[in-house]
Amino acid sequence: MALRIVRWCVLVLTLMFAIVVLGISAHLIAIRPTDYWRFAALAVAVSSLTILTLPVILIVNSFSGGSSPERVMGEALWIAILWILWLSTGANSTRAARSTFFSGACSFFTGYPNKICNEFKVVEGFSYMIFIILLCYMIGLMVCAFMRDDDHDGRAPQTSQVKAADPEATSR
Repeated sequence: MALRIVRWCVLVLTLMFAIVVLGISAHLIAIRPTDYWRFAALAVAVSSLTILTLPVILIVNSFSGGSSPERVMGEALWIAILWILWLSTGANSTRAARSTFFSGACSFFTGYPNKICNEFKVVEGFSYMIFIILLCYMIGLMVCAFMRDDDHDGRAPQTSQVKAADPEATSR
């Protein structure tokens, strides 16, 4: 039950952040349609992929009875692919910001260049936040998948093995 609540919170938060990145990146592409920043195109692609796939994960996990270890591992694999894409988006936006603007440029510029500089920082920041959220969520999924009890009776595996070996424990 706790995994479902954490899953909903993490994936909905990630969806909201991806929508922000999609909007800002689309604006950055729209202002320079012929010579666009490549990191913005990557951010649009990765955020679109995130927006399209995370609701599917939420819906499938909400309407399925239990989560099998195969499904959890499949979800962890897809989340791993997404966090790698988000890390590359953050790294590309950082590189683009450093090559386009000098250090402290957002406070130096006024008007429209200041807005563009801040949009670079927004894409950069949200990309890294999504990367961290998805990385932590994937690690949690892997821990849950490996710590799952195989006999599904609510007891820890060591306890059930000890009780099976002790004849007096089964009669209690």
